[in-house]
Amino acid sequence: MFRTLTAAAVLAALSSLTLTAAQAQTATPAPAKKVAAKKPAKAEPVSATNDNLNPAQLSLADRVLTGVADCEFREKVDVEKIPGHSGNFKVTYEKKSYVMVPEETTTGAIRLVDLTGAVVWIQIPMKSMLMNQKEHHRLVDGCQEDEQRIAVQASQKAGANAGALAPSVASPAAVAAAGGRAAQEAAQAAPVAATTQVVPAAPTKNSAATPSTAASGMWK
Repeated sequence: MFRTLTAAAVLAALSSLTLTAAQAQTATPAPAKKVAAKKPAKAEPVSATNDNLNPAQLSLADRVLTGVADCEFREKVDVEKIPGHSGNFKVTYEKKSYVMVPEETTTGAIRLVDLTGAVVWIQIPMKSMLMNQKEHHRLVDGCQEDEQRIAVQASQKAGANAGALAPSVASPAAVAAAGGRAAQEAAQAAPVAATTQVVPAAPTKNSAATPSTAASGMWK
């Protein structure tokens, strides 16, 4: 009987251990799911658009270069058209965006002016720059789109070939015209020289007369 009780006790103990292990396994928390990091939102413009542009401004807008411009010190400026708002551009620099519209100039440069009056984007054939209008200093300079890089390369190439191109700068028509003018001037000068030639008077024997002033001048 003692052995029967002992065996029963062992079985009970084993059953208790099995149940405890099962409960412990069930109570183990599941690993937490990884939450994907949110992508940083794009910079939003700091001002509203302007749809009251005149024809001259809209014409200038067609000449604005768009895309990402590479600037000095490896900085970048992104110029984008704003869909649905003709002549309006979003210019982004250092995570700040500005709504800009063209402004007429007398120099031929393209100026995009921020509607808040904070900054201005200036585009010339060789480069562009972003300036702070209020503080009167450049934010970034030496910005170039593909078209501007091509213009710089063409200018450098033209400068390198200036010596070789110099002999053929004048066109054949210009050379012929210059030759004709020279011949005409020579023809006009010939009769004058012939009529102003001074012929000295024949010498007179035993004459004490003083020679004329013109004659004495010629023979000095």
